[in-house]
Amino acid sequence: MDVVMVANAWGAAQDNPTSKHQIARELVRAGHRVLWVEGAGMRRPSLGSGTDRGRMWRKIRVALQGARRVPDADLGLAAGPAGFLPMSGFRSTGGAAPGLWVLAPLLIPLPALGVVRRFNGWLFRWIACGWTWRLGFRDPVLINYVPVLAGMMKGWGGRDAVNDRPPLADPPSARPVRTVYHCVDRWDQFGMYDQAMMEEMDRQCRAHADLVIASSSELEAHCRRDHGNVHGVSHGVNFEHFERALSLPLEARPVELPDGPVIGFIGLLSEWVDQELILAVARARPDAYVILIGKADVAIDRLQSEPNIRVIGPRPYADLPYYVAQFSVGLIPFVVSELTRAVNPIKLREMLAAGCPVVSTALPEVARFASPPGVHIATDAADFVAAVTRRVEQPLSLDERRALSDSMRGETWAVKTRDIVALIEGKG
Repeated sequence: MDVVMVANAWGAAQDNPTSKHQIARELVRAGHRVLWVEGAGMRRPSLGSGTDRGRMWRKIRVALQGARRVPDADLGLAAGPAGFLPMSGFRSTGGAAPGLWVLAPLLIPLPALGVVRRFNGWLFRWIACGWTWRLGFRDPVLINYVPVLAGMMKGWGGRDAVNDRPPLADPPSARPVRTVYHCVDRWDQFGMYDQAMMEEMDRQCRAHADLVIASSSELEAHCRRDHGNVHGVSHGVNFEHFERALSLPLEARPVELPDGPVIGFIGLLSEWVDQELILAVARARPDAYVILIGKADVAIDRLQSEPNIRVIGPRPYADLPYYVAQFSVGLIPFVVSELTRAVNPIKLREMLAAGCPVVSTALPEVARFASPPGVHIATDAADFVAAVTRRVEQPLSLDERRALSDSMRGETWAVKTRDIVALIEGKG
């Protein structure tokens, strides 16, 4: 199967591979070909921001270079060819060997304007179609993760560009799947985006999709309101990568971690993280260190000023097992809201695969794994702090950690990707 995936920057996989990166890798490992199209335009960039300016220059530079084949070794395959296909290149006739190519088209970053969103969708569709022809793709399936590029789905594969949504009454097998909307977030609930715009673009993605895949039960129910072919496929885990934490030697402790019990968090420190809850944990356990691994896109001055909280920033994905191996307990301290009720936290499965017990706020997708002694779902802040304290004082034995890890063997990305392919092929 040939697949076009519209998602975030491929380079983000080095420090924080998302579900999209993991699924793309598994598709290639299973013998498929993937064109990864870097979508953007969710918000208007700020010229006063050095980060935004850097991203714009990178986009311009990479866009002019065309499609780049990702080295097979980076995808877990035997080493193969890599490099850019120049814009003046010709159509590939090299057969149908699996591989992944990355394309980063330019767009107009003014998502608030409907005419700009429609133009960007048309432009991305035109560029992607051109590159799939040059690469020798045959009737590729489009999987979209970027709501503001809903227009790219409209008319994909020669479908009726005016009315291409299957009615609610249509059975899933009514026609072959050529457009997929993989819904992984409640986009209209992010404070950084325009709520009304994202709600409308999310709806348009469903309208143009033959198949909608939702990563949580809340999202599945949300999407079923206006689409007749919606299926839930939860996130997975790179099990073998994180299981390594159980066999690492004591001297493998990262130098950033101070001596003593470690209470750990991995992820983006953003609007949905309950900083008051983290502070309460740190103050209740002055004998332990709260280690926060990840970037912050909100002010975290209060966290940084606490003596036993360490914000150490993002760490390479390859190194994360070394950190989780030292956690007495892992935290999922999310504010419970419309946004987080729809979240299916990948870090939950990663910490469990590493044999690390978890304490979480009351998120529906975490509650599925709430069986002692592995996961505790806190009813309030006091219960959260008490559960963390119990786990620091009564750490799991190595056998208990191994049992916790084993519970994730059936949750791998390979399994989840096979489920997605089966749904696309009408076998799900």
